[in-house]
Amino acid sequence: MRLTSVDLYSPNFAETITFSLRSVDSSDKYMVRGIVGLDTDDIIPKFYGYGLKTNSRFYDFGLKARVIVMRIVLNPLFKIDESYSDVRDTLYRAISATRTGQVVLHFKSGGTIVAKIAGFITKFESAYFSELSEVQLTIRCDDPMFRAINPVRYEPDEIKTTNPILIPDSLSTAPHGFTMQVKYKTASAAFTIQDDLSNPDWKFKVIPSGGFLVGDELYLSSEFSNKYLYMIRGGTTIPLVDKIEPTSVWPIIFPGANLFEFLEIANFDWDALEHYAAYWGV
Repeated sequence: MRLTSVDLYSPNFAETITFSLRSVDSSDKYMVRGIVGLDTDDIIPKFYGYGLKTNSRFYDFGLKARVIVMRIVLNPLFKIDESYSDVRDTLYRAISATRTGQVVLHFKSGGTIVAKIAGFITKFESAYFSELSEVQLTIRCDDPMFRAINPVRYEPDEIKTTNPILIPDSLSTAPHGFTMQVKYKTASAAFTIQDDLSNPDWKFKVIPSGGFLVGDELYLSSEFSNKYLYMIRGGTTIPLVDKIEPTSVWPIIFPGANLFEFLEIANFDWDALEHYAAYWGV
């Protein structure tokens, strides 16, 4: 990815802090002299199931918490009597203006946001008694994956009502989950996603007590950091994670073309299906 700047957002702070990646001749107030933690370090395979026909082992690939360290040169606008202390204090206010302590970094190429990541400022180091007009920020990102700023969203009329369902992903460099919502128009004993209609190697199946009834709404997320499965019936939310068959494998989107078979696809109408492109690094 070609990057020109990094924006720091804090939920309750009106000002966006922009860290420029351009030359030191820039008029920007904050310029990145060095940055680490944007690469892919120590990919961790996590076993999560066996193939049904091949007996192969399936793995999620994740990362440890990502630590991003930015060394930033302060560049006050002296012509308006701005000081090093002024721009440093603005940065202090930005990272402390939220109850959660979480900030979001947007990585940009020109005016385009390429990827985002959220984390917590764990260190703010400043060379107070030095001639260096620099600070160093350390940001811990418990969810280490870089993600697109906007989802790829399929509206109901864009999704096929017959198998297979194709979900292409030409943007991602890393596997990731997706979210979907459906509404039942016909009673159904189960909800099943698998990779092949007649001879699947993996299957994700949920069988609620009494099955699904007409009007039930099913909500599913297979995102690594935010998995959920529940239905809403008559305004009541009913968790379904404990109704997933033990050998089930959560459906994942990989870079490239992804085909899914929904066994009970004739029993429901689509409400939405979406996913965010994911990247190992920028």
